[in-house]
Amino acid sequence: MHKEERRIDILKAAGRIFYLKGFEGTKMEDIAKEAGIGKGTVYGYFDSKQQLFEQMIAYNRERHIRSIKDILDTGECFREKFTALAKYQAELISQHIGIFNAMAYSKVMARELGALFLEQSVMVGELIKKQVIEAVKKGELRSDLDPEIIVSIILGTITQHCGRNIIFCNVQPEDMDFDALVDAVLKGIE
Repeated sequence: MHKEERRIDILKAAGRIFYLKGFEGTKMEDIAKEAGIGKGTVYGYFDSKQQLFEQMIAYNRERHIRSIKDILDTGECFREKFTALAKYQAELISQHIGIFNAMAYSKVMARELGALFLEQSVMVGELIKKQVIEAVKKGELRSDLDPEIIVSIILGTITQHCGRNIIFCNVQPEDMDFDALVDAVLKGIE
């Protein structure tokens, strides 16, 4: 196995263990066992649990950004892209609900992840902004609207609606009405 493949295997194993046990409850031995390697091998790649945690977050953030980019690069029109983004976000929240629970109880994770999620949100916002500008050029969206505000409306609506329904109301992503969500934004409330 190549060195980079081993590093990725460790990052994936770390993600699973941090997800299950939280930052404080995770030991390097747990990650090594999950990756099927010795603890010394983990330390050969990462100096500390904190460094491994930070690099695991960075790795997952890069994967998330690539997924968002792929979603936004597909679809014929802005409505399809928006709907696909909402579905992706709902699935992501549903699959990673444990991370939200862990953050609620972990001072380290809440502090670390809060800053990383904010940075990730800015990156995703830039990807969506490009799509908004393109949709304006195609005449799919009004040209008198500020793209930055549109991005905030889209991200805020998706995050609030999907997060509330999945985390607090136990709604499954497949049971959500994404057309109604997209219609509310694209048709407005006035």
